[in-house]
Amino acid sequence: MGTKSETVSQSSQRNALVQQIWIDEVRGLRKELINFSFISLKKPTELSRCLVTISEVSILDTNDSKILRQHDSSEQWIDIGKAVTPVDCYIEQFLNQMLSNEKSRCTITSKSNTISFTIQLHRIEDRNYYFEQSAEQMLIVARQYKRNGVEMFPKYHPFAHRYFSMAARCLLSCIPLETPNPSHEDFEIIREMQSLLETLYLNISACLIKQSRYEEVLDVLEYIDHQESPSEKAVYRKALAYFHLRQFQQSVSTLCRIDYTCNKDCLALYRRVKNTNHEENIKYNNMIKKMFA
Repeated sequence: MGTKSETVSQSSQRNALVQQIWIDEVRGLRKELINFSFISLKKPTELSRCLVTISEVSILDTNDSKILRQHDSSEQWIDIGKAVTPVDCYIEQFLNQMLSNEKSRCTITSKSNTISFTIQLHRIEDRNYYFEQSAEQMLIVARQYKRNGVEMFPKYHPFAHRYFSMAARCLLSCIPLETPNPSHEDFEIIREMQSLLETLYLNISACLIKQSRYEEVLDVLEYIDHQESPSEKAVYRKALAYFHLRQFQQSVSTLCRIDYTCNKDCLALYRRVKNTNHEENIKYNNMIKKMFA
């Protein structure tokens, strides 16, 4: 029969398997271990389903989280990769740091408030890893991430950007998106993956524009340089990025790849580029005159 000190020692050894305090300073996340009973060292993956209990939730706006609304200490399933609010995305990140039978106190600190809660991870249902998925399965995952990103874009474009990027990585992991002699089914999947990837590039460019990351917009939309008939959205966003980088000639050249006069936004941008370029030329010429007057 073990002594009390031996029991405490075994408990300490088990708890040592889990990081006592985990902190992500950039996102304002903190997880502090309360208790842990060893079952395995497996953590949730990007495709896992987790059975959890959440309790002791601090006051928060109920619109901030779909997960924390159910804080009556009853068990609930959380599907990793389906969060559509910032708080729920952070809860998924906490789960990615946890082991089965771990109980921890989690805190999310933002500029406006602090949310804290206790979460216990009871069980992990694995759906394997990305690299174990077929092309068709990866397409399903990418579609889900894209839907999440579209839902989050109006209010939380940095989170939408993350989802669109995750979806693109899923598809790019299947490269080459072609086979020597594809069957009809494979051909349809490949075509849909290629179409979705182009849509994701457009979505990512929209997120980057929101963040004023114009150089990156040019990189993401580089693929249209090799297309005979690029989409109007792609042309507009690339021309807009050139405009904000004060590369007016490139902006006009990009717009001229389509019939910009038939697109209200493109036509407005074309006039804006021309007017701004004209004004800057006048300013430059006046400066030169003053320098050599």
